[in-house]
Amino acid sequence: MERSFPVMYRAGGAGASSGPARPSGGVAFSVRVPVAELADAPPAPHRPPREVETAGGARWRARLLLPGGDRVPLPAAPDLPPPAHADAAGDLVLDLAGPPYADLVERTPDGGLRVSGTYAPGACAEGAADAPEAACGIRVVLRHETLREEVRVAEAIAGAETGTSRRRFSVLIAPPLAEGRWEVRLNGLPVRLLGSTAARPAGDEGGGGPVGALRPERRHGDRLTVVAEPGLPAHAGRSAYSRRLLRAAHHPARRTPGGLPLRDTVLYAGGDSPRAVHTELMRRGTETEHLWVTGTTPGRATPVPPGARAVPVHSADWYEALARSRRIVTDGPLPAWFERRPGQTVVQTWHGTPLGRFGIGLTNTLYADHQYLATLPRRSAQWSVLVSPSTFATPWLRRSLAYHGEVLEAGSPANDVLFPPDRDKAAEEVRRGLGLPEDHRIVLYAPTYRDHLAHPPSASPDRSAPGPYRWDPALDPRALARALGPGHTVLVRRHPRVTGALQDGPGVLDVSGRPGAAGLLLVADVLVTDYAGLMFDFALTGRPMLFHTYDLEHYRDTVRGFCLDFETRAPGPLLVTTDEVAQALRDTRAQTARHADAYESFRRDFCDLDDGGAAARVADRLLADPS
Repeated sequence: MERSFPVMYRAGGAGASSGPARPSGGVAFSVRVPVAELADAPPAPHRPPREVETAGGARWRARLLLPGGDRVPLPAAPDLPPPAHADAAGDLVLDLAGPPYADLVERTPDGGLRVSGTYAPGACAEGAADAPEAACGIRVVLRHETLREEVRVAEAIAGAETGTSRRRFSVLIAPPLAEGRWEVRLNGLPVRLLGSTAARPAGDEGGGGPVGALRPERRHGDRLTVVAEPGLPAHAGRSAYSRRLLRAAHHPARRTPGGLPLRDTVLYAGGDSPRAVHTELMRRGTETEHLWVTGTTPGRATPVPPGARAVPVHSADWYEALARSRRIVTDGPLPAWFERRPGQTVVQTWHGTPLGRFGIGLTNTLYADHQYLATLPRRSAQWSVLVSPSTFATPWLRRSLAYHGEVLEAGSPANDVLFPPDRDKAAEEVRRGLGLPEDHRIVLYAPTYRDHLAHPPSASPDRSAPGPYRWDPALDPRALARALGPGHTVLVRRHPRVTGALQDGPGVLDVSGRPGAAGLLLVADVLVTDYAGLMFDFALTGRPMLFHTYDLEHYRDTVRGFCLDFETRAPGPLLVTTDEVAQALRDTRAQTARHADAYESFRRDFCDLDDGGAAARVADRLLADPS
């Protein structure tokens, strides 16, 4: 299909007139293209639609028609505003339903970026064509170039039409993001960045910006990429060498007999259980300074609770806090080089009752990390006391962590929120924060990681645990949501050690970025998992559980194995396919009745210590004089 337009030309400065262009002798000409007329033209019947477009305009190549009938391509000038741009050969093209373009990038005070530009409302890429118009209208994601992580941008606004069949958009990309480069994609298409915009973003005064600041970059020709700087202050150790220097300067000097004394501070590291202990100490009005380690999970914010001061990991303050804090509360490993000083109390709350074998129990398995396992005796000797969530877990924790010290059978502080009196109020706050409709049934899908899906091991000398692992679920959350129909919301929580892209959609909400899992357990009406230890925590609610055990034999016999006879003790049905899970969710009442006895014995044997008072018992031990 073709359209012809009059040409305005000027020869020798003698004025302008209308007529055919005469390029010989360097004749200047101009053409006014009525874009609206092109947008209304029907698509050419002999050409298939482009793969990445669904509707909204067409692609037009500009040619100059000479008197003899020849058509001459027109080279495109650099930095043309959309819908005009250059094709692969550098020729001028009008692409009315083409890729989105960013024409303004502004820095925000918190180190984020406000990106504005234009897009074609009907242009959607793979995975978006079957979405309703509201979802296809404006959906912006960030895709990490190496982690395979995909993050949806919450604040993405579609604006007014531009008069060229395109619309304005505005996107706020806020930190924190995992360190590295993130490609910006709108409706599945990479956002292009005009060269003039990339030269200097508005608000760029040349400073380094706050910790974890973002900056735009033009890569692969003209694609907009957001670069996330390290989430550490300038004086923190951003390399193995600088970390060794900081440790030498701030940690051993504080540990020597002639060094500085201990401070009356509590240093917290981890998630729900340390947070519950902090809440209990604040409730008691304990006179101490509270320090909270931040930046331990790349790309995820570490909320610092009221009354605590942030201490970025690998910063000088962090090394000094490890050396001088009288009390330390953690739910994970401390650095292998850490040594507990006389007078220090280190409480290891751990992170739940184990189902799969772990630690020393993996020694003879195919996926054992022997380099890490060799450090376990030294790491466990750092603790003053290990908190056990159940009497079942105690011997497994001792044996698997190579621990020979004091064990406090207190239950899990993280689970205190699942008991009255604060349970209902906390659940309402979580539902409101996630925007969950009051009348929706909430299904929480929370699988564990797979050892055989591990990324290459980290080269960092401070690596404290194996991982991360790839996100490769066998259950399709979108298909599950479609099968359940209206009135349901499927929450998807990847394990904290898992990275990868999740294709959300109608009825599916990715909550992996939310710190901790206790709040999600409060609002979930039913849990779908596989072999995650989260099942022991959720059993305290008494609500139904389904188990997607598509690889049961492989996980049991080759990958990891179990700490109990899972097949006979599981408090719910073992299912293989997404269809089976959907069918069971439609009739959970029958499933609950069928597994009532197994559920009750599961709670009795594996959840015997939790009663809502675990944090208080841990706080009592923490404040006691060190033995």
